Amino acid sequence: MTWTLDIVGVAATAPTPTSAASGYLLRSEAGSVLVDCGPGVVLELARRGVLADLLAVVVTHRHADHALDLGALAFRLQFPAPRAERLPLWFPAESLDFVDVFDDMIGIPTVPTLQAPLAQAFDVRGLDLTTPTPIEVAPGLVLTAHPARHAVPSASLRFEDAATGAVVAFSSDTCDCPGLRAAAAGADLFVCEATYLDATEQELEGHGHLTGAGAGTVAAACGVGTLLVSHVADPALADAIHADAVESAGPDVETLLARPGQVLPLERRR
Repeated sequence: MTWTLDIVGVAATAPTPTSAASGYLLRSEAGSVLVDCGPGVVLELARRGVLADLLAVVVTHRHADHALDLGALAFRLQFPAPRAERLPLWFPAESLDFVDVFDDMIGIPTVPTLQAPLAQAFDVRGLDLTTPTPIEVAPGLVLTAHPARHAVPSASLRFEDAATGAVVAFSSDTCDCPGLRAAAAGADLFVCEATYLDATEQELEGHGHLTGAGAGTVAAACGVGTLLVSHVADPALADAIHADAVESAGPDVETLLARPGQVLPLERRR
């Protein structure tokens, strides 16, 4: 089975004229796994024609730019006719109350299939960040979640193609920390946030984010094959952030600026 990474959205905080917020698809002949579901992602999935092919959803953390479109996805899965089976939704175990809170806000009491949209659409499962454990989230695709360091419980994700050993990792929102490096170690593709060009200690270590230079430093230290710089807060600074990442990652790491519509094969790059 062949897996590819399809970049759906890369914007931090909210959509921009050129990109949805955070969202990525791992695609194979069997179907797709969605990583993060920020605003604008469901529209992009509909345009790609993959909504019916979803095998699972994995959300790194509860902040709106990574999770808000779960409401739109639940509505689409449940209405006008509900999907035959609930879609597995993996979420940090410490934040599973997100589902009940969101359903309280958006549920429609007079529509039986939308009274608790997320609970009805998704088979909600917790990611244990205290004991990283491999989970087969789709046929031949194994996920291990590691604790990132952010303002809320946040998961750095490591997906491995069981057939080839190829690895794609996602930073989530985080500063540099052991969990991030464990997820990224030796990854063939590493999708890493680079929210800022320059930032204060509070923005980086206090809140939990990275600069382009920080993303490159992690990529070099972890020996990744290709770094995809993503989650840029100000699109006008994207090229400068990318340049900083290129410089700090060094010549042994291919460093790309993640853009919606990019499709990269998941293959060994080392």
